[in-house]
Amino acid sequence: MEIEKWEPFAWGYIHAGREDIGYRIASGILQWAKKGELSLDLSHWFQWTKGSFWNQAVGYSRADGIVLREGKHDAEVKQFQDEEELLNYYYDYFRPYETLRVISKYRTPKEEKLEINKCCWAAGGGHSNPDYEMLLRLGTEGIRAKIGRFRKIHTDKADFYDGLLLCVEAVETVADRFKAMAEERLVGAQEEEKALLTRLIETFERIPRKKPRSFFEACQFFWLCFSFIDIDSPGLFDYALGEYYENDDPTDRYACLGQLWELFHETRTWNLCVGGSDEFGNDRSCALTYDVLRLAGEMQYDTPNLTFRVHPGTPEDLWALAVQTLGTGIGMPAIYNDECVCPALEAIGVPPSDAHLYCMNGCNQIDIFGKSHMGLEDGEISVVKALEFALFDGVCQFSHEKLGLSTGDARQFTSFDELMEAYKQQIEYMGEYIVRTSNAAQRVFAEMAPNPWKSIMVQGCIEKGLDYKNRGPIYGHAQVLTEGLPDTADALAAVKHYVFDEKKYTMAQLIDALEKDFEGYDDLYQDVKHWHKFGNDEEDVDALYAEITDHLYRFFQTKQTFRGGVFGVGCSTFHRAPNYGYHCGALPNGKKKGERLLADSIGASPGCDTCGPTALLNSVLRGNQYLATSGNVMQMKFDKAQFNSPTGRQAFLALAKTYFNEGGQTLQVNVVSPEELLDAQVHPELHQNLIVRVGGFSQYFVKLPFHLQDNIIHRSMNAFA
Repeated sequence: MEIEKWEPFAWGYIHAGREDIGYRIASGILQWAKKGELSLDLSHWFQWTKGSFWNQAVGYSRADGIVLREGKHDAEVKQFQDEEELLNYYYDYFRPYETLRVISKYRTPKEEKLEINKCCWAAGGGHSNPDYEMLLRLGTEGIRAKIGRFRKIHTDKADFYDGLLLCVEAVETVADRFKAMAEERLVGAQEEEKALLTRLIETFERIPRKKPRSFFEACQFFWLCFSFIDIDSPGLFDYALGEYYENDDPTDRYACLGQLWELFHETRTWNLCVGGSDEFGNDRSCALTYDVLRLAGEMQYDTPNLTFRVHPGTPEDLWALAVQTLGTGIGMPAIYNDECVCPALEAIGVPPSDAHLYCMNGCNQIDIFGKSHMGLEDGEISVVKALEFALFDGVCQFSHEKLGLSTGDARQFTSFDELMEAYKQQIEYMGEYIVRTSNAAQRVFAEMAPNPWKSIMVQGCIEKGLDYKNRGPIYGHAQVLTEGLPDTADALAAVKHYVFDEKKYTMAQLIDALEKDFEGYDDLYQDVKHWHKFGNDEEDVDALYAEITDHLYRFFQTKQTFRGGVFGVGCSTFHRAPNYGYHCGALPNGKKKGERLLADSIGASPGCDTCGPTALLNSVLRGNQYLATSGNVMQMKFDKAQFNSPTGRQAFLALAKTYFNEGGQTLQVNVVSPEELLDAQVHPELHQNLIVRVGGFSQYFVKLPFHLQDNIIHRSMNAFA
């Protein structure tokens, strides 16, 4: 058995010849580049490693650091029984270095239960947005020169810079291997294959060492580096590749884009961002911006996750094309407002020139293209759980364990202010846990799982001589997501009105009703169930929503990250909202135990907004979205027939522009037929291509779990008057 072939990363790491962990990881990456399995796949124009980096028992992940795959190890032992002792040695060698296992030791048993019971969680890995524009412009020859310049400044960083050079060699090695395979395949190739093989050979003659000469070469260069090790987000795609697209043959470049789009879909690529403005308000769109939106509408895939940045100078025909693409029902593009996002970033210290380089990562979290490691994400907090803790003196109503703070017996509260103070203490208690645990995780990643490959492609790392995971990038802010903000506002509004303003019920009666899941309290249940709900332009509940969001967002911004920034907050529920709802007991907004419906954005809880889209957006705008630096998802749902009428599209455009002009950050839109959604639950086989927007991403409806389908079905259908 050739252990260096079957476990190349582990072999390269162990035999690196140095103690520096970053260098050892780079040595493992280079060994994989030399020995890992590669195949030339002419069904696609652009070649990549097809996840072979993951086809090992010991590996490295941009999100999880050093990883061990027990199933793969067991399969290798079974296949190579005579080498079991050697395989076990390599596998066991890495047990102390398995990153997530090390991070888990920083949690106490009680803190682990906070995560298990969906109160909050904290991490520190996440997505990234490398600077592909820089990489394409410099080529690996330019990167080598850049490394050489800065290692002369940081003379004590030899291991760091040598590790980067190993990664440069690794990507060049993979390209050379592809070129050699294409040359071998060309001999005796069928006529239809020869043109592509010849083109690949010519391309790999140049890239990745030099700048591409065509969009084809740029796509191959981009795809090689983008898919190297693992798949993530393309970031500002038109900014990085627009130059090559603009100057190429229109027919060939669109065909190349189509080929790349198929690969994006095949690999479930994360977030691709187009459009936007520079710091002077100039529009940055180009021919590639238009064709990305056009192609997304033609392909009608659920991936890649597409974001469209807008600003006052966005061309009208580009707006129209985006709305046309939304009308296909793919839930994309998500639309982000430069006039809100950029000031939010500037407020935490990002200058305008870089704030206008923001792009989305993962589902919808905000990143600075090629200049940051902003967590994506570092944690999540259930706001409704904080209210539950305040009502039950820190006792979780799902596990019946005391997981929160002791803030007093709510039965004895004599004012609404006491309840709000207890709630805020519980929020801050969980917030402190997230900050502490996230920073511990960030430190573990820096010390035990540095990322030399990303350090090449993110600005600041080479310049400082510091790793991507260890304060190398220019910006090191963090991102915390929220669950249940609207539901909490609804619940607080009902308590304030019925207990403290009208005094129709006592706190003791309310607590007893919640403990009994409203059994025997039908009048109380009907009252709180039907009291003012967020999303209907009701001043009382909207004011509470504004207060709790303001407190939460500002609290986290006072906390420093290990990476060298502050903690930012936003809302991206991903697919987790129903599970967070399930793990709460009965709540004063009329939610009963076991019910899963929970707000899937900063908008109303599903079905609670009944006064139309203008009222919904008026409510949402009462929260200060200029404080949100982690993407503030706002979901809306429209009937496909009405949306796609000429008057419907104009009405949506007017609605969206007004919302953004008033300070809204983002809109994510489902354009669906309600009848089709209901039928798809009953007859999924008839609706295999039905796509919906979930909590920051699109997905085929029939692939979603039933409770998540229900969450989407129950969202109010917005209609234009």
